[in-house]
Amino acid sequence: MQSGRPALFRSNAVWSITPTMRRIVVGVALLLLLSPSSASAERYREVTRRLGQGVSLTSIVAPKGPWRIKVLTVDLARESRLDVVLSNNRLPGLERTSSMARRTGALAAINGDYARPDGRPVYAFADDGRLMQSPPPQFGGNFAFDEPESQTHFGRRPLSSSVMVPSTGQELTLSRFNRGIPSMQEIAGYSPVGGDVARPPRFSCAVRLSPLGPPARGAGSDHAIPTVVTAQRCSAGRMQRRGGIVLATPLWGSRAAELMSLEEAEEVTFTWSFRDWPGIRDAIGGNPVLVRDGAIFVGRGTGSFFYRHPRTGVGATADGRVLLVTVDGRRPGRSVGMTPLGFARLFKSLGARWAFNLDGGGSTTMFVRGEIVNRPSDGRERPVSSALVILPGEGGGTFAKAPELATHQERALRSIAADPASAPPEPGPR
Repeated sequence: MQSGRPALFRSNAVWSITPTMRRIVVGVALLLLLSPSSASAERYREVTRRLGQGVSLTSIVAPKGPWRIKVLTVDLARESRLDVVLSNNRLPGLERTSSMARRTGALAAINGDYARPDGRPVYAFADDGRLMQSPPPQFGGNFAFDEPESQTHFGRRPLSSSVMVPSTGQELTLSRFNRGIPSMQEIAGYSPVGGDVARPPRFSCAVRLSPLGPPARGAGSDHAIPTVVTAQRCSAGRMQRRGGIVLATPLWGSRAAELMSLEEAEEVTFTWSFRDWPGIRDAIGGNPVLVRDGAIFVGRGTGSFFYRHPRTGVGATADGRVLLVTVDGRRPGRSVGMTPLGFARLFKSLGARWAFNLDGGGSTTMFVRGEIVNRPSDGRERPVSSALVILPGEGGGTFAKAPELATHQERALRSIAADPASAPPEPGPR
């Protein structure tokens, strides 16, 4: 006789399941098993792929986060070398990391410095010995490396730039380069890379220095560019750069007479350097330092920056390897991103003695051999201000130069120095 209980139960207390209930139970079990948020959905995985020339790519899946992590390891003793790339090779502007990698022939790349609203990098930037932009007075810093790439540096150091007059020993110190208008006590420098956002000011005393050759190591830790004075005047108009460097100070400023002491056809040397960082060739900005001399340097905070976000960073190990790292974020159940402190711990676990945070969030991008290998949180690649790239070397450890950044530009500058009238006209307002 039926007891009146549901069919799931029998009077003898033995469980039984109808076909319909069986399908429901199996469906729920499969749902739990395959759910991305389930801890049993996947296990920790780490796969390393050798890219050649001292470069490898490690992909890490860590369910504990969960996190999706990419690590490019570069052995600087091998053929490949690091370089920095400015978006569109001028200020300001935005360009995708993949585009900067392709046009420089890079083996791999990650996004670089943060971007201001107009697209220019936030902090100091230098490429192949040429200073592109001096740093702001606020917090922040740089990842920088020297000519033979035997030394990497992380953090903030004062940047100095000046003009030396070999014939007299006179030195004119500059207060800023491709960054804003000089005060009444300042001399500022402006090069063609400054574009429309860093133009020489009106109502100023100014001189134009035309390059006579490429940058070279100067005395001490300086990079030096030989130049010749090709124009000099005080006026209400704006002095055109014409491929050279314009130095300017306000007409009524305290340093006008000092600047006007430079005479046309006089050969002078433009120099720049970071204090205590000898021979820096390239520098790219970011913030903050994550690991300093083997110890975690960043702490906890309350602002939105300290939440879990996608992250991009660069580090260096004690044995000279450089680590380029991205962590995907804003993907619940797949990869939730990291706090700065968590990112520092990741670098330390990878063996980094120093580590530095670059732009992250929707900008986080890693490009390797023709494709994006991470998952940008915007769902597509975001244009950024700059990139840190790995250039493949040629045989025998000879490093390939990035196209357009050296030989082409140097030929153009030499031509302009010989004939300033041949320079292209200044860009107009946008």
